[in-house]
Amino acid sequence: MSNITYKADEYADSKKFPFRIHVEKYTIFELLGDPTGKRVLDAGCGDGIYSRQLVDQGASFVIGVDGAKDFIELAKQKNGGYEERIQFVHSFIQDFPGNGDLDSVIASYVLSYPKSLEEATAYCKAMASHLKSGGKLIGFNNNPFEVFDGVRHAEYGFEKEMHGDTEGSLVIYRVAGMDNPIVNFHLHPKTYERAFREAGFSEFRWQRVLLNPNQQGNSYWNNFFSNEPSFVAMLAMK
Repeated sequence: MSNITYKADEYADSKKFPFRIHVEKYTIFELLGDPTGKRVLDAGCGDGIYSRQLVDQGASFVIGVDGAKDFIELAKQKNGGYEERIQFVHSFIQDFPGNGDLDSVIASYVLSYPKSLEEATAYCKAMASHLKSGGKLIGFNNNPFEVFDGVRHAEYGFEKEMHGDTEGSLVIYRVAGMDNPIVNFHLHPKTYERAFREAGFSEFRWQRVLLNPNQQGNSYWNNFFSNEPSFVAMLAMK
């Protein structure tokens, strides 16, 4: 994630977009289940919004880790009242091994950054090292099943640009309100599956992203879900 050039406050503001609330957040928390009493790693925590929401929903302890220093600084600024239950750490996830004592990992866009199988495996191994046996990882990621040549999705507050499915090729997101683009990398679905397997996860499955039921019937989402959505979820068990 050393290629992050966008600003923490701009990225945090993008969490207000409908797709981030009604698709991203809804999918992650629906797949995670009740976090009451759980110890959770929030990988790629950004400004810590999900870390705080996890605690609000009953998590006993959350570690938020992000490779961008300004994101961690912003997360700490917003951490008033949560200090005893949330710890924020500045580190790239692949350089942050754990102690096998956490119940769950949420990984929001973390696996959109590896450029190869080797890098993806390193990310997955690091996250697996935090989990107890039977622990669960929920990923939310650029969708490797959506492959095209051009630009899509501007009506949802971002433009996604890619040019085919070459392994390691650029996937660029230009988000409304952000001066600089978010640069991700395309890996084939089988590459991700192998990375999770080599990292020691016993189960892995893809999950089509979910829409908050209170948005059902809203035509705004028709194009978002018409074919392969821009994003996908991952569910893995250690």
